[in-house]
Amino acid sequence: MTALFQHYLPSAPAMLPYVSGRFYASQHARAVGGAVAMTANRLYCVPYVLARPGLFSAMAVSVTTGAAGLLRMALAADNGAGRPGAVVEEPVADADTAAAGNALCPFAQPRWISAGVWWLLLCFSGAPSVRGTSTQAFSGGNTLLLGSAAADGGAGGGTGSENGFFAALAHQVGVPIMANPPSGLSYLVNAATPLPTLRAA
Repeated sequence: MTALFQHYLPSAPAMLPYVSGRFYASQHARAVGGAVAMTANRLYCVPYVLARPGLFSAMAVSVTTGAAGLLRMALAADNGAGRPGAVVEEPVADADTAAAGNALCPFAQPRWISAGVWWLLLCFSGAPSVRGTSTQAFSGGNTLLLGSAAADGGAGGGTGSENGFFAALAHQVGVPIMANPPSGLSYLVNAATPLPTLRAA
């Protein structure tokens, strides 16, 4: 004899909305380190996973030790193969990195961003230290990138962590500077990476 039981589960609670003015880090970058020294005139391409869509008004990083200079940020789509693709937002208003605190690059207007993999691009004219992600293998984050010649977060007996890409890029004031799509990229291997965030509108 077979008995069938129908289970009625309560509906899942609705997800809380993004809170206006708050900053949200990538869903995959869970291992957060302290001060990470930045290199001037370098394009950093950092993967950003957004678990659900939302309306955002700016990008930012947290400067831990200030240094004279500016920061330019941009938002790029994923190209479908784990690399940054088309640039969809590049504010030409740069953030000052001379003092500790949030270095904020506002969008021209709030932008609706769908769930999925995005890339936050950063270029510093100076060399501040910022809050970043850990380089430790099996750190719980930084294992998004596949197909690299380097170890993927320590997989396969390797010891590296995947943190994104970098390329040389001279910082310029007041004009778009991000290559569209970014090109000439090298893997950031065993290197700590800035931890960029998006600010909810």
